[in-house]
Amino acid sequence: MKSLKPLHSSFIYTHLAGTGGIGSGMLLRLEGNHTLGRNESRGAKIVPCKDYSKLHIITHYLAVLLGWCESSPFKVFPIGKVGNDAAGRQLIVDMQQAGMDTDHVAVLEGIDTLFSVCFQYPDGSGGNLTNSNSASAGVEPDDIDNFFTHQTVSEAGEIMLAVPEVPVQARIRLLQIGRERGSLNISSVLSSEADAFARQDGFDLTDLLAVNIDEAATLAGIAGKNMPAEAIVDRCISRLIEINANMRVIITDGAHGSYGYMSGNHAFIPALKTDAVSTAGAGDALLAGVIAGLVCGLPFLKKSGDTCYSESPVMSALELGTLLASLSVTSPDSIHKDADADLLYRYAQHKNVRMSDDFKAIF
Repeated sequence: MKSLKPLHSSFIYTHLAGTGGIGSGMLLRLEGNHTLGRNESRGAKIVPCKDYSKLHIITHYLAVLLGWCESSPFKVFPIGKVGNDAAGRQLIVDMQQAGMDTDHVAVLEGIDTLFSVCFQYPDGSGGNLTNSNSASAGVEPDDIDNFFTHQTVSEAGEIMLAVPEVPVQARIRLLQIGRERGSLNISSVLSSEADAFARQDGFDLTDLLAVNIDEAATLAGIAGKNMPAEAIVDRCISRLIEINANMRVIITDGAHGSYGYMSGNHAFIPALKTDAVSTAGAGDALLAGVIAGLVCGLPFLKKSGDTCYSESPVMSALELGTLLASLSVTSPDSIHKDADADLLYRYAQHKNVRMSDDFKAIF
């Protein structure tokens, strides 16, 4: 496999410690585009694909894109729990093969590995149902403390990643430690846990927040209202920067594209159109690409958005994330196992993506 290269002499960051769900799942493709009703029964087709949880998807791409061997200058440390079942054991093997250090992924007896059912409408939108009594639900703040007690990692060049499917308290603890150590704190939050995350100062502790358009509407206090995406984005960002003026924000809007914000600069990045096989995991792939771009030394945003992808030469981490998300949906699985830096570059060439010199240099 081929890895990305630093834009300058070395990577900006050297390692990532992350906590979040580690699990598997299945995909159901619903019949009919109307929203599933509370008491409705509806037909759906089981899609033959492999589904993975958020932490696994993001860290897989980072491990592969930034170096997948022991000598790699970038290390990936997932912190989580799986059950002592066939699914859990296989997930650990998969993570190790991608190049992750799984010493802090515990195996629990008598409890199942996280399992998720992803459902998709014919138009590609959809959601997830995840068991809340899985091994991932057992991740505690003490598990985060134990990582830093037993794993020798430098405070320099550190990224903390706190994503859903483990309890909010554990994610908050990781962000607290990250703030104490001067790390780059990255998080995402589900609509259902936004209030709990806010009460525990999660937004204050976050340097880069990634959410989808529905989650953004909840954060903006306008969930369920029929408003244009741009209005939701503006309201969400306004609320967030009232809490944390230095926060960077990514808001994904499915096949339409994504919005980025940093220090007063707004940019819309259209999606790179492709023939999608499955959109499961696309948002997580986008975040992974953004993180990889930041590690390589790309700027977070370009100064202005485009009306179509690479209308002006791509040059930012958010555009790298968009490119990876586009490639990811050409796989039936929520992790595109063949996606490395070489395939990503060839995909960009196939799509006639216009790249800046710095963007080309990381390949």
